[in-house]
Amino acid sequence: MTIQHTPNSLPSDSDYARMKVDLFTTITVRERARTKKHRLAALGIAGALALGTTAGALVIAQASQGQINYTAECYGAADLTSTHFTTLYLPGDQTTEQATPLAERTALAIDQCSASWVVGTFEQDRANIPAGKMFPTPLLIACQLPDHRLGVFPSTEPAQVVCARLGLSTPRN
Repeated sequence: MTIQHTPNSLPSDSDYARMKVDLFTTITVRERARTKKHRLAALGIAGALALGTTAGALVIAQASQGQINYTAECYGAADLTSTHFTTLYLPGDQTTEQATPLAERTALAIDQCSASWVVGTFEQDRANIPAGKMFPTPLLIACQLPDHRLGVFPSTEPAQVVCARLGLSTPRN
């Protein structure tokens, strides 16, 4: 836009009005273009994050076969929010890709958690437990956790009932 004026004169009111319109038009056009670019970039980043997070969750959600075979979660009550810890069978090969038979895996998980109950792992005042004191072990059942490892819970109810109430399945290969 060319405005005619002499070196000592200022633009007229109509010139200012035209400059203002031109300036705001230019700003609006550039802002829309920049907003569109940012929106597309944000959508691209959000999409990449969603795909990456989903892929990561799928990888993490499935325990390795070695973990499925030789680790278990021991719970202090038939409740997924109760005190619990992971127990690991040390001679077990954590890198194996060979599945351990279900009966053997279930017995191992229950034995590991039973040993924890015997030494008082779930007692409230563990710091004051006399050396060598043994505690009773409740009846224990196993359920399959979402990552396919076993969770062991104290219960007098059948595994099918407890597992269903917890939203878990009974152990399966």
